[in-house]
Amino acid sequence: MVVKGSALAAQLKSQVSEVRVTSVGEGTSCMVSVTVEYKRLDGAPLVPEDQAKLMQGYLGLVERVEEYLVAHPDEFV
Repeated sequence: MVVKGSALAAQLKSQVSEVRVTSVGEGTSCMVSVTVEYKRLDGAPLVPEDQAKLMQGYLGLVERVEEYLVAHPDEFV
């Protein structure tokens, strides 16, 4: 996830993400996988540090959703 106006956002022409939540066993256990496809303005790949920043943004979002769902267990029954 790129914050609008950030140095990383200034490098990107577009980004598309897919967040997949898969049940893994009984109860509330699940696995979350995130796939991000992006295009830079210059066509080059992001440097590893910027790739890590991009994924950290999505990981932070998933963690906040998890916190909300734990605090509100009946929200999505």
